[in-house]
Amino acid sequence: MTGLFTQFKGLKRENYILFLGKIVTNLGAMIWPMMTLILNQKIGLDATQTAYFIILFGIAFLPANIWGGQIADKFNKKHVIVFCDILSIALYIICAFLPITIYSMCVAMSAAFFQTLEGPAYQALVADITPPEKREKAFSLLYLGSNIGLTLSPTIAGILFNKHLQLCFAICGIAIAVSTVLIGFGIKDIGVTHKEKSEDGSENILGVLKGNIPLILFLIAVSFYEGGYSQFSYLMPLDISKAFPENGSVIYGTVNSLNCMIVVFVTPVVTMFMEKVAMNKKYLLGIVLQILSFGVFLASFGIVMGYYLSITLFTLGEILTATVCGAYISGMVPKSHRGRIHGVMNFASAFMQGVVKWNSGWLFDNYGSSPAWGFSIAMTVISLVVASILVITDREHCREYTEA
Repeated sequence: MTGLFTQFKGLKRENYILFLGKIVTNLGAMIWPMMTLILNQKIGLDATQTAYFIILFGIAFLPANIWGGQIADKFNKKHVIVFCDILSIALYIICAFLPITIYSMCVAMSAAFFQTLEGPAYQALVADITPPEKREKAFSLLYLGSNIGLTLSPTIAGILFNKHLQLCFAICGIAIAVSTVLIGFGIKDIGVTHKEKSEDGSENILGVLKGNIPLILFLIAVSFYEGGYSQFSYLMPLDISKAFPENGSVIYGTVNSLNCMIVVFVTPVVTMFMEKVAMNKKYLLGIVLQILSFGVFLASFGIVMGYYLSITLFTLGEILTATVCGAYISGMVPKSHRGRIHGVMNFASAFMQGVVKWNSGWLFDNYGSSPAWGFSIAMTVISLVVASILVITDREHCREYTEA
């Protein structure tokens, strides 16, 4: 048992500060697991209208992924994170004093825009401060911290949902403020600047992507996987609230919290026992588990225990994919371009999330749950096919960019 946690020893002080920052931030992340239910039950949008709203802002967020990557590679990453956090904090606090309307949701989405903008800087910073041989452990620790914070927040949000929803916005802003203080005073100036050039002399993203077939395949696999993964916060709550109109938010909150509890307790086990397995094979297995989980959810309408079984399979797959994604990307990209490549990956993922949500929402409204889940499974199967090709074509130990 001791070895499960000692495997994270030897990382830099900054890794542990980022870990604590994720715990605090996600302890207050009560809005986003409930966004679909807020739009559907509080504001009265149907599934298609909810999808339109989310997709509209998803489209608005697409440039943030690209801009965030460019900013991360050009400016001090810590300063980018702190600046974006300050703007997010102010907007969340404003939301706490507004009634729940489309307008207040637009303000909340504006706060999320700046969180999206800082995303590539956060991801690239982890890779920059961590030696190549420890990156998978560092990203696993960060993922673990994210879910320790999320363990309680969805259940609390489900309890506050009916009468005290505005309080969730205030808690979110306060949590980000605490995380910002930790990062602002605890992280040294380690960020990469625009003066550094890539190791192969490439000056743009196309130069990095050109001829790098494994990287291209991985980006495609990630985008389709994330398109399916987004149903965790979109189609799942719609389906549960349809089956349980009175207490669907509470049931979905417990499903969400179970997801986080499994992550907290199982991530160290998976990280240790799967350490010798190639990262691309772990990603492939994670996709398989997501497909199985969607099949179980499809067969579990109105059966709470079926939802719990589905989320268990889903979470095991999530652990495998989330803990290797950042490390795998960092191993194939020069550090002068990491922010931009993470931005491209986030852009492609957000685009596919919009495609999957729009189509599944339309299917849900017009034909019911089964076709919507069938479409989601089909999108994840595409990811599985691409990831299988990746395993065949990628020779993990022959990468060009293995050094920080």
